[in-house]
Amino acid sequence: AEGLLLAVDSDRRLPLLLRLGDSLVVEKKTDHIQKEIEISEVDALRLRKVCEKHLSRTPRSIENIPAGLGTRRFYRIEFETGAPSRLIARLEANPTGAQRVRHAEPEPPQWLPEPALEPVRTFLEEAGLPVPKSAFHDAVAGLDLIEDLGDQKLLDVASPERRERYLEACDLITRLQSLHAKPNEIPAFARVYDRALLDTKSWKWLHWTLPLLLGRPATEEEIAQTTALFDHIHGITDAAPLALSHRDFKAENLHLSGSSAASSPSPEADFSSTTPRPEHRLVMIDVQGAFLAPPEYDLVCLLCDMQVELGPEEIAALAEHSRTRLPSAPDRAIFEERFDALTLARVCKDVSHVIHAGLRRGDGRRWKEIPRAFSLISAVAERRVSTFPGARALTSVIQALTVAVESADSPHQGPGDSA
Repeated sequence: AEGLLLAVDSDRRLPLLLRLGDSLVVEKKTDHIQKEIEISEVDALRLRKVCEKHLSRTPRSIENIPAGLGTRRFYRIEFETGAPSRLIARLEANPTGAQRVRHAEPEPPQWLPEPALEPVRTFLEEAGLPVPKSAFHDAVAGLDLIEDLGDQKLLDVASPERRERYLEACDLITRLQSLHAKPNEIPAFARVYDRALLDTKSWKWLHWTLPLLLGRPATEEEIAQTTALFDHIHGITDAAPLALSHRDFKAENLHLSGSSAASSPSPEADFSSTTPRPEHRLVMIDVQGAFLAPPEYDLVCLLCDMQVELGPEEIAALAEHSRTRLPSAPDRAIFEERFDALTLARVCKDVSHVIHAGLRRGDGRRWKEIPRAFSLISAVAERRVSTFPGARALTSVIQALTVAVESADSPHQGPGDSA
């Protein structure tokens, strides 16, 4: 097989660039890095064959894009000639390689498996929603080649432009909620925010966050208080109307189109649609997880984001702006109660993933976001201390967890671990 040139970034501990060439140059450091190298080599050869067979184009280079905390893999494919000059490859995780690092701890409960990118991507595109255009889709192989939107995201936008971009994002949520389809045609409409999903969130809080930071299992009292809180959250969300939601509508998943010349669509790219979009508009990525949820769900993902420091006043103003425009037109008190309930469930789950990644998988890239998460949880718990069972206990737990995080030497050594 033709060799690859592979550059390794020792800080990220991930291969960053694979170039098609005559020889293989590898910097070997650990078994983990070597495994990543081997996976990337196989992926690069596979992607080259797909491009040649289905697009009649040969890649000039294939670059590994560091992914989030999940197991899906991403690559940027660059071509010497033709349009578009770049595409993004999305590869689903191999079931056998998804969990390479295991510890003697129970596995979290699983919710519904995530569907493929299609047909929901096409459904949203045909409805006029901004999503990446598709050049190739293979559901069986778990492979998609999609439009390269560049690297600029809502996450990178600073004031004063940020407020306008967030208003634009809020309006996208309203547009999403106006869509309807048959569940047997678009799987997103068969997936519903339910008690089983909530249970996965509370489980991770009790089995990941508390034990890993406090160095001990959750106490019977902590389990009882958390159960009471999530029972209450379920009662609130179960009574809510349901609307189409992105499910991970955060600043990191909203790209600015037009931030890269390579994002311009072209008929030569075999895109299913070549309708141009306005320059520098927000485009949603990772839409495959879409489902039906209470109308406040995506707003919580956007406004109570661990990665973005939005102030309380800014969150409240954007939430109220959106409330009056939602198709369900919720009453303000009901809207705010559901918003708070969903925030607790969402952020407890999100921070649990960050803590587990740092202390069990050695991935501390997002460790710095933990204080922000605890601040968001505390604000809601204090606001609902007299109406949400378990909220008062949660404020006490957060105080202990905050001390534990501050005392940890690094993401790789928590209070419950020895050096």
